[in-house]
Amino acid sequence: MQKVYEALQQGREVRTNLIELKQMLKEEGALDTYLSMTEDDELIASFLEDEDAKVRKNAALVLGLLQSQESIEKLWDAYVKETQMFVKSAYLCAMQKLDCRAYEKKLKHRYKELCDYTPKPEEQKHILEERKELHRLVVRYNGGASSHKFTGYQLPLDFILTTLKNYQDTTAVQIENGAVKIIPMGVQVMAGDLKEALKIRTFRELLFTFRCNKNLRPNPVAIAQELTRADIYGLLKRVHEGDGQFYFRIEMKTSMPADKKSSFIKKLAAEIEQKTKQRLLNSAEHYEVEIRLIENRNGGFYPCMKLYTIPMKRFSYRKYTTAHSMHPTIAALLVELASNWLTDDADILDAFCGTGTLAIERLYALPVHSSYGVDSFGEAIAGARENAGIAHMNIHFIKRDIFEFTSSHPFDEIWADMPPLGQKTEQEQEALYEGFFDKAHELIKERGRLFLFSGDAQIVKMRLESDERLFLQQEFCIREKDGANFYIMECRGHS
Repeated sequence: MQKVYEALQQGREVRTNLIELKQMLKEEGALDTYLSMTEDDELIASFLEDEDAKVRKNAALVLGLLQSQESIEKLWDAYVKETQMFVKSAYLCAMQKLDCRAYEKKLKHRYKELCDYTPKPEEQKHILEERKELHRLVVRYNGGASSHKFTGYQLPLDFILTTLKNYQDTTAVQIENGAVKIIPMGVQVMAGDLKEALKIRTFRELLFTFRCNKNLRPNPVAIAQELTRADIYGLLKRVHEGDGQFYFRIEMKTSMPADKKSSFIKKLAAEIEQKTKQRLLNSAEHYEVEIRLIENRNGGFYPCMKLYTIPMKRFSYRKYTTAHSMHPTIAALLVELASNWLTDDADILDAFCGTGTLAIERLYALPVHSSYGVDSFGEAIAGARENAGIAHMNIHFIKRDIFEFTSSHPFDEIWADMPPLGQKTEQEQEALYEGFFDKAHELIKERGRLFLFSGDAQIVKMRLESDERLFLQQEFCIREKDGANFYIMECRGHS
């Protein structure tokens, strides 16, 4: 760094050395190293007046990395005087790290100017970059992005409840209002009851649909035109309380290469902003709306929208999780699939309970007499107790290896999310299953039910064939790609 700084002092290869210094300052501890050499930023600030526009740009970015508050006035003056459009956003980027309150009104004025301005095609890229940096500064001094409260619960709305593949029906039968249609990604509801839908536990995401072409051409201008025609802003206003613009991001489910996808999203975001007269603004940080485009087999896009203004409370009990925690919608799905086999006022045991998701979801389905969860991982058990407390559920969580667990009374139901193979050998995994099945026979009542979620179909099949006390009632393939199956069994004829 010393050599680079000395070269800059001597005016040698200024652009190259500024770029190198900029890269150095991004490394941990580099700022302290620089400040130990000099606390005077006059040298770097002097390059804001260089004839080379790229020198000016890199000098501004370096001042931002140096967090040089003393240079704020020079950065602003350089920004105002700058004639090269591709440089202007660099001054604003540098100012993000500084206190800009003295320029708050001027920043807002310039931001409004650019929002009202329709750039020429050759200007668009740089105008958007400048407006993006201005937006970040304006939001900071507005106390954050404008927020809206969702109020559309009473309105008939069109939406999709996304589900696991092949289990759309499990969610569809729980919908009582609206026209229901099964689609590949889940359940489509027209003029549906949102309050009713939000109580359903088996869907993954709630996505709103637009009454427009559902197979949009892969063209940013055409997609923006179609979304504008569908009055996306009007829909947002209709279901929200609050003034101001709506901030959005774009998510694309596509096979496009990453660079092409990024360029497509930038162009589309700019078109949406322009066509909605900046009533919708793209933001990577403060968005309330996600516009999602899902590519179909024909290369077109299905448009939908996710709202972050709707509080999702279904699984709010999940304060603590681990890397191996079951996804709550999977747990809810398993319980729903098992609904015909559940026991009233049951004594239940979750044999590998983790942080308690499966045990808690079982209690949501039907009241029980007693509920126990066992796991050898202490942190998971502590988390499970916290989660159950949040859910206001009385579950006895015990830190113990299931093979050492004993009970004074047998259980009507035993649930188990079987541990994956991980670093165990196949022989060790087989021994785990054999031990578990033997233990289950010790703990379960005559004709008690065993609910098993497992990715080891072969081991389970072998046990079913060899164990005359175990009867398979129903089997579901939950995830075909990793062989995850759900088994409902009945245990008979044991002492």
